Amino acid sequence: MPDRIALFSVSDLREIAGFGAVFDGMGWKIVATRDACAALRAAGIPAVRIDEFTGTTEQYPFPPTLHPRVEEALTAPEGKERIELVYDIPYPLERGNDVGGMTLLALAVKGGRTAVAAREDMARVAAMIRERGAVPDDERRRLAAKALHLIGAHYAALLDRAGPSPYDLLAGIERTRLAHGENPYQEPSALFADPRSGDPLALHRYEQLSGEPPCFTNMADLDSAAATLCLLSAAYRKLGVGCPYIVVAAKHGNACGLSVDRSDPLAAIERALWGDPLAIWGGEVVVNFELGAAHAELLLRSARRDERFGSPGWMLDIVAAPAVSPGAAAALGQRKRRKLFRNPALADPPLPTERWSYRGVRGGFLRQPPPTYVLDFAGLDLPPGGFGASSTDDLLVAWAAAYTSIHGGNEVALASSGTLVGVGGGPSTVGAAETAVGRARAHGHDLRAAAFAADAFFPYLDAPRVLADAGCACGLVPAGGKSEGEVRSFFAGRGLKVGFIPERYRGFCRH
Repeated sequence: MPDRIALFSVSDLREIAGFGAVFDGMGWKIVATRDACAALRAAGIPAVRIDEFTGTTEQYPFPPTLHPRVEEALTAPEGKERIELVYDIPYPLERGNDVGGMTLLALAVKGGRTAVAAREDMARVAAMIRERGAVPDDERRRLAAKALHLIGAHYAALLDRAGPSPYDLLAGIERTRLAHGENPYQEPSALFADPRSGDPLALHRYEQLSGEPPCFTNMADLDSAAATLCLLSAAYRKLGVGCPYIVVAAKHGNACGLSVDRSDPLAAIERALWGDPLAIWGGEVVVNFELGAAHAELLLRSARRDERFGSPGWMLDIVAAPAVSPGAAAALGQRKRRKLFRNPALADPPLPTERWSYRGVRGGFLRQPPPTYVLDFAGLDLPPGGFGASSTDDLLVAWAAAYTSIHGGNEVALASSGTLVGVGGGPSTVGAAETAVGRARAHGHDLRAAAFAADAFFPYLDAPRVLADAGCACGLVPAGGKSEGEVRSFFAGRGLKVGFIPERYRGFCRH
């Protein structure tokens, strides 16, 4: 009977003696690269060095595993010598392009052999060899898929490093099996991680503390609400005034309440929830501070809400914070449908660093750089005399909401006393402005001296007139449009201090 051969080609020598002992004890022949062979022999395990296996005496400027005899032993259906298993951990791209390691795994998959590319997987395989004498077919298929993904991700990263090109490769690893897609019939659904990303706010880096498994919508909404927090935090950092307590209250990822407070996180929570107390029901809350028991109580119920709407509970589906006290976790975790998440990076949330953002479309995907514009008052076309310091929080809150929301397009947001009080979108800017004002008034917000922000220029005077008539005192809007001169004159004539953002920094998002 031909020898069963295992090929060890690893620089990570941890546990290699234990793995080698299992295969040797089960009658396998072990072929190994130089360092791995030395480690095995030092542990008293017989091993054949790769050059001895191939019969090579010459020194070539390429890995010894790239030899025709190795390829034959890995891919030939019949033969005296068949390599049945490859244990190969390619070195990271930071050390270079491991063509030899990737090729070895690809040949193992091609030949239907067992391709092991991680130490934890080798531990599983060694246990199977010890207990069953073989690797089951389903495990071999799983390992083959993992190896192929590793190969694909490696070359995707190489392509990405080459700079912008007309070619792209996407690679992901399933991290969480989701309850279902956007609708219950859309199954299966999963959260995938990009192995190239080191983003601390990548969704797979959130720790779920309580609640049932999330669905596609939960995770998409969490990501969108966190994006609002990130953008507003970045604007405060650019301004250099220190970041306040921030509470993003959102529904389906769109801010319907957003509040900041310099000294009292409880006040920020209260105001954010009451920005639109009907829309937030069943929504998401993301904060940049630790949640304690008192914060949790505010997020759970409100006597004022009970008095006004006949129900005290906010019924939030998602709550996320950089830290959660045991008492807060216990209180918020009582509702099964509420998913409580922790991610320390929310305390000082960064903007995304990926080169590209993608949207899947029929037959392919759209690609663009991620939206990373941060409001910079120094880069605005400011009104005469600039803005008063008292307007800063309102302008930032309104801008962050308008630039990260998609209520229908052409977003307009209103803020007062550091709190989002109205936001709307639509096919027209005047419709968006009317919706924002209408929502604010419906919930009793006073718009006198409020700030507005729009994510698209005003092409006519209709939307500016709605905002001025509502009582707004200041605002932000991208420059552009054939009627820009008239718009500027209108605002000046009505006494509104309006800053104009460079036209290229319009805030369209999530199309």
